[in-house]
Amino acid sequence: MSIIRKGCGFRWAEELPGPSGPRLVSGFTVDNLDTKTNEQAENSYEKVFIAIRDELENWESLSLDALDDRLQCTQVISDILRKEGLIK
Repeated sequence: MSIIRKGCGFRWAEELPGPSGPRLVSGFTVDNLDTKTNEQAENSYEKVFIAIRDELENWESLSLDALDDRLQCTQVISDILRKEGLIK
């Protein structure tokens, strides 16, 4: 399944078997994770998404084209996961 975030939700697509061969099933799911607060989070996935989103706002200058910036982004995400108790 492929998932691409677009603002208030995400576009998804999946190739499934069908009676006449593979078929593509796709759609758009609104989750409002672009604006939800941690208090509005409905599950741990949303809490982690919001925590990472908020922390990355402090690193606006990062460019994912540069290795050092990608490593910094990975560090930020890993630190958030540890802080949220999802990794030790």
